[in-house]
Amino acid sequence: MAIKKTKKLSAQTATTTVTTGEKFAKVDANGKVTLIDLASLKTALLGGLNLNGMMDGVFIMYHRKSDDFPLMVKPHKWTALQNAGEIADGVVVVEGGKVLVVAPTEADSAGILWSSVAVSGGATTTSDCVIAMNDWNGKANTASIISKSTLAAVTNTSAYAPGFCNLYSRANANSKGLTAGKWWLPSVGEMMMIYANMTKINYCLSLINGATQLVENWYWTSTEGGAAGAWCMYLSSGYFTWNIKANNKGRVRPVSAFIN
Repeated sequence: MAIKKTKKLSAQTATTTVTTGEKFAKVDANGKVTLIDLASLKTALLGGLNLNGMMDGVFIMYHRKSDDFPLMVKPHKWTALQNAGEIADGVVVVEGGKVLVVAPTEADSAGILWSSVAVSGGATTTSDCVIAMNDWNGKANTASIISKSTLAAVTNTSAYAPGFCNLYSRANANSKGLTAGKWWLPSVGEMMMIYANMTKINYCLSLINGATQLVENWYWTSTEGGAAGAWCMYLSSGYFTWNIKANNKGRVRPVSAFIN
């Protein structure tokens, strides 16, 4: 009686990425093994689903290096543009008549303070969560907060949430784009828009060189609760509450608009 020999597999390692040239083993009903490439596997698994359609409402914005003109494209078109030397400004979310650009990166993952001491920014201030949720004035909020910065109450340096956003910059090869002064600390309403589209935003961020993804933690907003506290939002649940400006370090993700 013939003895069937088996081949022992070598040590295996885990991976979270697949390169274009790699192939996968496919076994038919008769035990015959063939190989299938990544593109064909994706088509089979998706079963006709349109990924481009699933990404409706999100785009990647850039200032074209040939003429510095602002453009936004569907996510599936970005890789070719990036390979040609274009640099992403950020991820554009279009929803409910509003357009918001989410920065590709954020402040230190350890978090930063909102201000050096208790300070009133003089912008949207409320203790009512419904009013806070309807605050879409992040740009005006941040401008007002920055204008109130003093040596005794600092908000305008990169060590603090409003200052970090105000100083944030994304530039193309010609140093043009969404540069410093064109970004702001999102309001509660704007952060809610980010939360509602977080999965799609993170997919777009995964396509941008050097970008970091949004995480399920809490982020500062420019909507204030009072001199001592500002509203923050947890991207793990959509819960928003106050935190103490000068005591608590939170994540900070700048936002902007589709502008020159």
